[in-house]
Amino acid sequence: MHLLLCRLRLSGLLVLFFLTPCVHADTVWMKNGDRLSGTVRSLSGGKLVMDTSYGGTLSLNWSSVSTLSSEKAIDVRNGQQVFKAQLEAADPGYIVVRRGADEQRVQITRFEEFMKPKPKTDALTWTGNIDMGISLKKASTRTQDSHFAYNNKVNIGKWRNDFGGTYTREKEDDTMNTENYSLRYALDYQFRDRLFWQGRASYKRDWVEDLSQQALLGTGPGYQFWDDELGSFSLALLGGAFTYGYSDGSSDSHLGASLRWDYQRFLQGRKIALFSHGDVGHSLGDNIFTMDAEVGLRYQLTSWSSLNITYGHNLVSGTRDTLNERDFTTGLGLKW
Repeated sequence: MHLLLCRLRLSGLLVLFFLTPCVHADTVWMKNGDRLSGTVRSLSGGKLVMDTSYGGTLSLNWSSVSTLSSEKAIDVRNGQQVFKAQLEAADPGYIVVRRGADEQRVQITRFEEFMKPKPKTDALTWTGNIDMGISLKKASTRTQDSHFAYNNKVNIGKWRNDFGGTYTREKEDDTMNTENYSLRYALDYQFRDRLFWQGRASYKRDWVEDLSQQALLGTGPGYQFWDDELGSFSLALLGGAFTYGYSDGSSDSHLGASLRWDYQRFLQGRKIALFSHGDVGHSLGDNIFTMDAEVGLRYQLTSWSSLNITYGHNLVSGTRDTLNERDFTTGLGLKW
């Protein structure tokens, strides 16, 4: 009898285990009756982004969502105000917004943007991408254009590493019109919630222009305006040394300051990424002005590939040779 009771209790526990719904996930109910479980990332531009174990990252039309519930609090944007709230499922077309002891039943059409905060962790995270573009044309002349760029970001707790490089080559018949490469490395330490200190080094080598080498070594404070599921934006003010080398072997250097920016914004449910980064600088004594910037769009084809369009501008004035380069590139990319 005792053995029979133990078996009945064990069976009851197993039944309760399998019948109890999983609460360690966000849940979305669609208007067509489907129910999706996973991790809700963000809502922006009428697209709800959700990570699932069975379908990868999904981009859902917000107009097709009936209601949803979030496992943890998320950042809800209401005009210029951003507040943390727990979202709970309600009747079709409504969501219960819970802020502490206060709760409000809100129409789903009133939600325009929210996102899940990025978790703070000391674990290593690594993201990056490689963009490639190749163009071959044979007519009265034979042209060969190629562009390669890679970017990596490795974060460990309060330390952030950003490094990458580019290579560009344009050849027409036997004439090399453009051939250069660049390398960069930046190390940030976040000593406050939004404040960080950055050390940065960059180097450019050109085999065609008279201004054949550019080097920068600088350090200074920075401010992180935002860094969430919808993008990031930061500014850093750096002071340091600028060095320029020329094709005849001569060089000059000066002290100066530069303003560095790094911007990225995801649109259409993370299908499109608008990005821009670069810096502008000026010497302290001489009238030397520099700008190295690029802006572009990246369209996500699959979870690991993208199509990119980029415009870059490299300007150096006030030195022995003025450099004013503009590049327009397009190609395919890989990301991780």
